Amino acid sequence: MEHRRPIQQLSPSLVNRIAAGEVIERPANVVKELVENAVDAGATRVTVEVEDGGRALIRVIDDGSGIPPEDLPLAFASHATSKLTCDDDLFRIMTMGFRGEALASIGSVSHARVLSRTSGSDTAWEIHNRGGDVSAAQAAAGNVGTTIEVRNLFFNTPARRKFIKGTATEFGYISDMVTRLALPHPHVAFKLTHNGRTALDLPAAPPLDRWLSAWPKEFRPEKLDVDARDAELRVRGVIGLPELARPTGKYQYVYLNGRHIRDRFVIHALREAFRGLCEPGRHPAAVLMLEVPPQDVDVNVHPTKIEVRFRDSGRIHGLVLSAAREKLLASDLTPAAVPMRSDAADARASAEQSGLRQKLADFFKQQFDPGAVQPATSQPMLPPVGPEAGLRIADLGSRMEGEAAQADGNTAAEPVVAPARDGTREAPVVPSAPPAGTWAVPPFGAPVRPTTAAQSALRNPQSEIPSASAIQLHNSYLVVQSDDGMLIIDQHALHERVMYEELLARVSRGRMESQRLLIPEVVDVSSSQLALLEQVQPVLQRMGIDVSAIGPAAVAVQAFPSFLDRLEPAAFVRELLERGEQELLDLHHEELLHGVLDMMACKAAVKAGDPLTPQEIDALLARRELIDRSSNCPHGRPTTLRLTLRDLEKQFKRTGF
Repeated sequence: MEHRRPIQQLSPSLVNRIAAGEVIERPANVVKELVENAVDAGATRVTVEVEDGGRALIRVIDDGSGIPPEDLPLAFASHATSKLTCDDDLFRIMTMGFRGEALASIGSVSHARVLSRTSGSDTAWEIHNRGGDVSAAQAAAGNVGTTIEVRNLFFNTPARRKFIKGTATEFGYISDMVTRLALPHPHVAFKLTHNGRTALDLPAAPPLDRWLSAWPKEFRPEKLDVDARDAELRVRGVIGLPELARPTGKYQYVYLNGRHIRDRFVIHALREAFRGLCEPGRHPAAVLMLEVPPQDVDVNVHPTKIEVRFRDSGRIHGLVLSAAREKLLASDLTPAAVPMRSDAADARASAEQSGLRQKLADFFKQQFDPGAVQPATSQPMLPPVGPEAGLRIADLGSRMEGEAAQADGNTAAEPVVAPARDGTREAPVVPSAPPAGTWAVPPFGAPVRPTTAAQSALRNPQSEIPSASAIQLHNSYLVVQSDDGMLIIDQHALHERVMYEELLARVSRGRMESQRLLIPEVVDVSSSQLALLEQVQPVLQRMGIDVSAIGPAAVAVQAFPSFLDRLEPAAFVRELLERGEQELLDLHHEELLHGVLDMMACKAAVKAGDPLTPQEIDALLARRELIDRSSNCPHGRPTTLRLTLRDLEKQFKRTGF
């Protein structure tokens, strides 16, 4: 028979060791707690000295207000603090610390010493704590402020000590922690030393300079300032251009009222703002400072206070999303074709650049030298206009404009009789442009009417294409002269962005017009794909795709958008369901819609290797001027690279004359 153990009151030292297990996982956590106390004390200079990655010594020195000698014995007492005076203060917290348990927890697993002096005292006082054994306060010599030393961390908890990593790893955590703590306090100077050598020195600086100190130097020119308000809410900071996105969130810093936090709503808003501008799986660089009334947020929901709970998380999400998205839309995001390099990198790339110059020279010689002999396998760069000219790009643009005009109440375009999927013709169901061949392509470089006044104000940064002919390179890239050099455009990526934006605009106005198939197309599916179909069906219906189950292992495609005649309905639905099992399952409605639009735009766009007629090229470039975010395809890959005249002169060694 099991023996019942009596309930016992734990000793204070054991309680503190348990608390230390929640708050103090490694030396970096000690640094966090001590530096936050220094900031709360009004320090203008904080020095952190570390030895052996924090195992041997952590010393934090500040010039703050200090601790009066009569309060010093309470420094190591559990739940003793100067930051709360009543219950209501817990819901109006503006300080970094407030629980009064950090020093007690640290002292219970280390040899700790506190030396402090207030501005009104001629003498400093010190107190020691050796694993929970606290000494009496004694007079000592010291400057105004507080110095806290922590030695032999986890000396009495060997199980915890053996989980500490190597010296370099632990110091890396400490360095990251000091940087993270310094960003929201630009008025405070921070210094970090390791084994007597200075590792980090951040003098007091303007906010922008301090924020950018968290990024590599090469990141700093590639940033956009953010500052937006919503009544009493505010977000300010900096975001990196899309090309700075990294595989991890290393360069993402989010703060709430000066406290570093990790919040899924804020990160999701940031990710949504960069949707289609970054490649999937990459994280944009950002330093964001949120200012929220303290009564509208609960910071007492996590042992280390890294997570918080907002009263209205939707407003926070919306503010961050709109602030970042508006800044991105108003900026020219076209990356440079020749990135900035060091002299060493230039030397290493010399051979590669020589080969590139030769290829470019050969290509332009073939294009503009009538006597040049082309290889027998090469295709004409600008094929003659055929009967299908303009149908893939120009006709799509005109159809979308025709539908938009009808939706806005303008004069409806003439209907087009679309061929049915079995080769016969069916009654028209989609408003369209005039018959193929009569749609007027805007002159290359001529001004194009923006869709809205707001969009017109955002066009200027990307409206760089003058009146000149473009050439197609290897049936994949378009080369166009710009005001300061040349643009190299990925025809598939740009057309994919054009398709995506026009499809998104169309679906936002309501259900897309579709054409019913005379003979429904059947697709065999698995049970998991049937479950996915139930989730995506409302989105597909909005897009004019009618798919329904006709048994336990099959679905029938009964209607499909007629203007996407490059797509095979059954093949599109089959691939959507196959890919969707990994990529679309359990997404919320907005993410699901964007996922389906991404795939539809990719499948419908012209491909690398497709020859384009001059009319199609002109139409595609004209559509580029009408859309937002034309610098990237929906998956985040760049559509356009800029090669400036200065870059060309450097490549041909024409600089310095």
